[in-house]
Amino acid sequence: MFAAWWLPRFVLQALRVLSRERAAVLEAQALKAEDARLLCVSETAEREGVQAGMTSSQAQARCPRLRLLYRDEKAEQELQQRLLMAAESWTPDYEATQPGLCVLDLSRRRMNEPWQDLGMLMHRDATALATEVRIGLADKADLAVLAAHVADPVRVIRDGKEALRELPMTVLCRNPELLNLLHLWGVRTLGQFTALPRAEIARRLGAEGLALHDLARGGKERLLRLVRPIQLFREESELESPIECVEPLMHLLRGMLGRLCARLAEAWRVAGRLLLALRFDDRSTHERDLRIAEPTRDEAVLGRVLETALEGVKASAPIVFVSLEIVPVRAAASQAGLFDQGLRDPNRFAETLSALEALLGKGRVGRAELLPSRRVDAFRVVNFLEAPAPSLDHTPGGPPLQRFRPPRPARLVWQDWRPVALHVDRETKPLISASGPWFLSGEWWDTQQAWQHEIWDAATDDGALYRLVREHEAWRVEGRYG
Repeated sequence: MFAAWWLPRFVLQALRVLSRERAAVLEAQALKAEDARLLCVSETAEREGVQAGMTSSQAQARCPRLRLLYRDEKAEQELQQRLLMAAESWTPDYEATQPGLCVLDLSRRRMNEPWQDLGMLMHRDATALATEVRIGLADKADLAVLAAHVADPVRVIRDGKEALRELPMTVLCRNPELLNLLHLWGVRTLGQFTALPRAEIARRLGAEGLALHDLARGGKERLLRLVRPIQLFREESELESPIECVEPLMHLLRGMLGRLCARLAEAWRVAGRLLLALRFDDRSTHERDLRIAEPTRDEAVLGRVLETALEGVKASAPIVFVSLEIVPVRAAASQAGLFDQGLRDPNRFAETLSALEALLGKGRVGRAELLPSRRVDAFRVVNFLEAPAPSLDHTPGGPPLQRFRPPRPARLVWQDWRPVALHVDRETKPLISASGPWFLSGEWWDTQQAWQHEIWDAATDDGALYRLVREHEAWRVEGRYG
């Protein structure tokens, strides 16, 4: 059995507007106030000819005492949250179908009382949320929603074939173009729509029309999109006796890990990251974001990750507060290829890297990643576990440059502002041609890192082509082409 809780005119009820008031909610602030259209209209205003979709000027012409309001999205979210919390008190299986409407799956409950009495009990609980609540009960979820729209205040439909002929099409269809088309056909109620041949509906309206036809006939069996609270895998401890050594801290953290891993197992998740926060007696803090190379919920592996991360921590005061949070991820199921050469134990590799970083200092262990810079060999050290940055799509033309590492100091002989001879490695080589100069510079905003290069390509009489670079008034041979 399913129950649907519906708050009619949800936008107005979020603003605490009574149905007897002449009020309407505008969709949005338009450039001109008279051009803003109505999103929701109270029952009293409807009886005076005001309808949703009218402009504010059209509505005020029909009802001069109409009170125009702007919607409050925050109030709507709060009312929706209260509605879901009330539904959760009846069953853990419920769906937030749309704003102001939720569907409850009551199949887990043992219902001894009649459905009508059950609906009245639900209505009594829900009336504490809003001024107007309607409850529908039926064997199908969609049929319960239809029952809620005709409830006064409770409606029970046991037979899915029961006719809801007087229910307007606006209950099901939110597409204004399709509603206009059905209006031109003379179809305004569910009874008129279900009387149409199904084959003709499929030919003229397609899949959307067939779905509406099924809903109008009571809907099909479907699973609810259940609301599940966000699980927070976090534990913290305010210490009465401050901790000064790693051993008692690890004893506390292992207890936290055991409880958190048990909760991970219940949720069928594994740990992707560990968030560790320490607060010391002098009010200073230490926070670490520890990535797990291969997500797991093995307590021993996660304990080693924490212990390695704490080896290099130095504090001037005892620890008075500890917080540990696990960021859960789904376990990845993958099968390695026959010739794949992956790591045998990625977590052990990550522990080794963490130990090296604790010994050498943060940012000194990792892999080199080229920077998008014109500076030669510009790179940074990144963690091995970080995803590599996208490579630059650049295919250089011409012969490859074989770099000298380190570059060779050189001296040039000039004539008419062009180099004519190259002194390098205690040897003088005449230059038969030289192209340049080309100037490159960068990081001018940083006086410590600013650089400027003057570059020449020069060919010697033995057929070799060299790249010559000047930096800080000193020349060097950067490499040889070919």
